[in-house]
This record gives sequence, C-alpha cells and structure tokens, in this order.
Amino acid sequence: MITRFQKKQSKIIKNWDNKLRTLWTKKDLIEATNAIDPSLNFMNKIIGISGISIDNRTIKPGDLFIAFKGNKFDGHDFVKSAISKGAGGIIVSDLKLAKKYNGLFVNDTNIALLNIAKFGRNRFKGTTIALTGSSGKTSTKHLLSSSLKTYGTTHSTQGNNNNVIGLALTLSRLNPDYKYCVLELGINNIGEMEELTKLALPDIALITNVTNSHIQNFKNEKEIASAKSKIFLGLNKNGIVILNSDNVWSEFLIKEAKKTNANIHLFGHTKKSNTFISNIIQVKNGATVCFDDKQDWHLNYLNTTQALNAIATIAVIKELKLNLISALATISEMSPISGRGNNITIKFKDNKKTFIIDDSYNANPDSMNSALNNFQIMKNKFKNYETILIIGDMLELGDSSNELHFKLVPIIKKIKPNILITLGVYTSKICKELCSSINCYPYLSIDRLLIDIKKHLRPTQIILIKGSHGTNLWKLPPILKQNIQEEYNAA
Repeated sequence: MITRFQKKQSKIIKNWDNKLRTLWTKKDLIEATNAIDPSLNFMNKIIGISGISIDNRTIKPGDLFIAFKGNKFDGHDFVKSAISKGAGGIIVSDLKLAKKYNGLFVNDTNIALLNIAKFGRNRFKGTTIALTGSSGKTSTKHLLSSSLKTYGTTHSTQGNNNNVIGLALTLSRLNPDYKYCVLELGINNIGEMEELTKLALPDIALITNVTNSHIQNFKNEKEIASAKSKIFLGLNKNGIVILNSDNVWSEFLIKEAKKTNANIHLFGHTKKSNTFISNIIQVKNGATVCFDDKQDWHLNYLNTTQALNAIATIAVIKELKLNLISALATISEMSPISGRGNNITIKFKDNKKTFIIDDSYNANPDSMNSALNNFQIMKNKFKNYETILIIGDMLELGDSSNELHFKLVPIIKKIKPNILITLGVYTSKICKELCSSINCYPYLSIDRLLIDIKKHLRPTQIILIKGSHGTNLWKLPPILKQNIQEEYNAA
C-alpha cells in the first residue's frame, strides 16, 4: 500500500530537473554501506541520488537522507520530514522505518556515512588537496578552490565544515569525474587528525601555520604542531607537503614530513623557500606581493595576512604544474570571505564614508595581532577618520588566556583608537588597563552591545571587529551596517 508520504515524494520527484546529475546509484550505496533493502523498493521511483544530507532542514529533492545520530538529536525523528521534502531515499537503523519508507537498513547510520565517504573518496581519480593550520585554513581553501575552478571542475569543503562529520559529508558529495578536490581539516584534540587524513587520503597536504590557537586542549604549542603533522600519515604515494617556512615550527614539520618520504615545498620569506616572498606591502584595502623575483603582484582586496594565504595557494598551483597566469588574475580580484577581513563601505550623505573591517568570524593570538597591525596601517592612511576598535575574547586558550590577552595591550596603545569596545571577560581587563588613556566600553553580553552600538556610529570612521566565534561578535556587523543605513536614511 502506498502511503500519502510516498505519493507526495513521488510528486516532488516528477518535478525534479531532468538534468540533475546522478551521484549515487542503488548498487553503489549498498556496496558502500553493506545495507539491505527490506522492502525491495529502495529508489524504485528514481535512477540515482543527487546529494547526501543528514539535516532535514536543508535537504533538497533528490538527496539521500541518512538518519545520523548526534549527541543531542536522532535523525530517525526527522525521517518523515525528509521524505515530505522530497528525499530520494533514506538510510536508517530502524527496520520498521526502512520498510515503511522504502529505505535501506544498516546497523549503524553514523558508520554508514563514513563508509559512503570512503567509497566516494576511493572512486575519485582526480587530485585531492587537504589543508590544515592554526589559522587561515578556510581563507586558503576559498582562494585555492576558486583558483582551481579556472583549470577544471573542483569540489571543496563548504563553509568550515572541517571535522570528521563535515569531511564525510564533503566526500560523500564528491563527483567522481571532477578534476580537483580541496579539503579543509580542523582539529581540537590529539588523535583527530589521524582519522581525518586517513579519510581524506590527500595527494597534497598543506599546513598554513602552527600557533597556540586551541591550546587549552594541548600541553603546549609543540603538541599542536605534532598533532597537525599527522596530516602527512594519509598522504598517497609520491605525496607533496607544502609548508610555511616562516613559521617557528617549520623545521619540526619538515622533519615529520620526511618520515613519509613526501616531496616538500616551502613558501615564505626565508631564502630556502621554493616559493620565495621578497616583500609584502599593505596598500589601502589590499596588498602588493613580490615573489620568485616576479614583478609586483597586486591583490586588490586582500591584506598582508591574506597575502600569505594567496602565496600558499600559488605554491599548490606550482606543484600541480599549472600555468600561474590564470590563478594570479583570479586571486588579484578576490575578496576575503565574510567575517574574515572583508571590507564593508557605508556611504553617508555628502559622500562621507565609514569603513568596517569585518574580521568577526574567529580569533586567536596570531590572527588578532595581524588584524591589529593591519588596522594600524589603515589608520595611518586615513588620518582624518575616527577609529573604533571592537574586540572580543580569544577563546580556547586555557591557562594562558590572561597572559595572551594582556599581550594585546602594547599594540592597542600604539593604535590608540578613539573608542575601544570589548566583549568578554578577558578583553574587559584590557579595558580596565587602558581606560585612563582611551575611551573604553567593556561588555559581557553581545545582546547589550547590539543595543548600544548605534550611539557610537557616525560618518568618517574606520571600525575593526574581531573576536572568537564563541563570543557571538559575528552578530554585530549586520546590525552595525543596518543601523548606519537607518541613520543615513533618516538624515
């Protein structure tokens, strides 16, 4: 008997775009997961699956819905919703649900997702690049994947879904006919990288840098370097390792890479670098880079910090033996990802402007110092502008939190912003330290800051916003922009 949900599913299926590409066949899914089809009707209305999902809220018609079990949810509770939204099929560990909705049955849906990811990676014949680092991972992934698209079809991690689940979803959605795959791998604890890299099986492994980010879960910075070096363990034969020669842990990482017989490519300012940077200069909103004795390469919208990510991308392009011209042209016109140093320009009446540097997505000591140094350079170029510095706590620093936050005091003194706004317990102590010389406004609640922010805004300002994701400071730029626009419209 056909249920009303199956009728609705069939109706949605008929409305699918005929050009929708088949990513998974029934045969492949059963082979990958060792599942059984208890109703014998799995995918009986369609030829193939076009995507993989574990979230009924974002599922698209044609997706396979895997009833993944998390710490606080059970995907089996959302099977009905996924079917109603046009799921092309389901994988469950509940036999009754499998029979009711013509799904595949497995003993463990979480393992099924990993097995699908492994199958997807193993059938991919293109080049896989995996990257990690204490900072710059997502930005480098964005620059690299965008550049590679000019040379061939490219698949990449979406957003910063860089843990095991995110990686499994990325690989399960990998088109086997694509030419390149760019994977971002992120860790918070010892042992995580081994699992990630053995799933990714990269041909090229890139480490942007190693700093004390997330140090609360590690004994020291060397342990972080060691944990990230485990990315080399998944390298395929004749694999390539790309490292930042400027980083204090470069020699350690080189030593670890040599244990896998990998070919090593260094980028940075040191003379031994294969991609040698002779100079990087901050210019207004962008940067000018000189590398490999080439003429100055101008990045219109990327600052000096992002320029290092751009050079890391160039190192990969060189190892792939691709013509650099296309990548250089593409990166020159690229902007940072939202929340990672992108510039927002607000126009007021009489052609007055306010510039917002939105670096609110995340922060660690290294990236915070870079952002503050770049802000100092920008302030010097806009001498008639008022400066507002909005910083949130840097989280996951453990016992070093107080020390690392107070290290920001000298550079903030040097910047001497007109207004310093802080969000969080640790940055509030910076306010207390500087309140005698700078107008300081400490906040412990993002909700209060969102309400108060309007009173600080006016034309002809430059504003830097940076803090760890957990502070919720990323909620501020949209509100700030909206309030400025409302102020302008009311004028």
